[in-house]
Amino acid sequence: MRHANEAGEGRVPDHLDASPNPNRRTAVLGAAALGAAALTPLAFQATSAAADTPSPDTASTSTLGSAGRIDVHQHANPPASRQWLIDHGLLPPSGGPPWAQWDLASTLEIMDQTGVAAAVLSGPVPAEFLAGLTADLIREMTRIGNDGLAEVVRGQPKRFGFFAYLPLTQVDVALEAAAYALDTLKADGVSVNMHAAGLYLGDPSFDPVLAELNRRKAVVFTHPFNLAGCGGTPVAEFLVDFLADTTRAAVKMVLAGTLTRFPDIQWILPHGGGFFPYMAGRLQLGTYLGAGVDEATAVRALKRFYYDTAMPTSPHATPSLLAAAGSDRILYGSDWPAATADGARLNARAVDTDPFLDPATRRRINRENALRLLPALARRMGG
Repeated sequence: MRHANEAGEGRVPDHLDASPNPNRRTAVLGAAALGAAALTPLAFQATSAAADTPSPDTASTSTLGSAGRIDVHQHANPPASRQWLIDHGLLPPSGGPPWAQWDLASTLEIMDQTGVAAAVLSGPVPAEFLAGLTADLIREMTRIGNDGLAEVVRGQPKRFGFFAYLPLTQVDVALEAAAYALDTLKADGVSVNMHAAGLYLGDPSFDPVLAELNRRKAVVFTHPFNLAGCGGTPVAEFLVDFLADTTRAAVKMVLAGTLTRFPDIQWILPHGGGFFPYMAGRLQLGTYLGAGVDEATAVRALKRFYYDTAMPTSPHATPSLLAAAGSDRILYGSDWPAATADGARLNARAVDTDPFLDPATRRRINRENALRLLPALARRMGG
């Protein structure tokens, strides 16, 4: 399989050429998701050896607690969901991006290697995949995907939870999916994209879905994708665009008053919140130009989100994230399998060796914060 930094972001990788039904949606998946969602082995050649060597802190009881981490940013593509995507030209019959090749055995193996006791699964379904699909097909895709995630949880209830996917491009379908997933499948929360049909979270067209999630006091995991008109070598989308996509959505929600109008939604921003925790001061500066909020509003917004550790954790980022959000708003995330096994190990080691995290803070990030946020998962795990 050719990786993004080898094949280039602007064209479809070779492995997609054999797809029986090549189309624009397949090209979106292959060229963008492969490069943007996956951290390639080349990106880790310099660090994978170190990641495989346990540090004094790795997997120790003082770091993790006796029962292990809870990973809130882990993807899965169960067999029925994968087959549906293949049948509709969204995945090649074989190969494809790392997240598309998910399987339970390798997932449990990497979880054990990195001290993850339980993971909350979500299906990586960028809104761009839905372009050209009818509402009925989107409904079918959503149902099959969420049923597949629920089946994994039923088979391993102490090791998995899941965030059900909601397609914001179809508000009626999203509302149906939320009711079915939360009431029947007993999902631990829902997953939504940062943007859909060119509109970002915070746009009033999504208010009916957010109102229902607010009524349910739901946990909402958000996930980024590419920025329109950006990307391409030498800057792969996952390096910058994903973070900017997350930041844009968070800022849009602040400016639109979304956090105030829907105060009971518990939001999770991935990848340390993108750039959002580090640019709140710019929101205040924006008030002088008619486009920001006052300092108090910005500070409140920073502490309304949860932030996962998938690929922001490092001595370069941790002090700012801790200062902005507080240690009780940070959750462990691996981004497996999009980040590959090397990436998952690197994420774990980054948390375990970060000099700005003391043992008590690590325990909160690795486990305690997630147990508080996700009580149903906590009960399945036995506390």
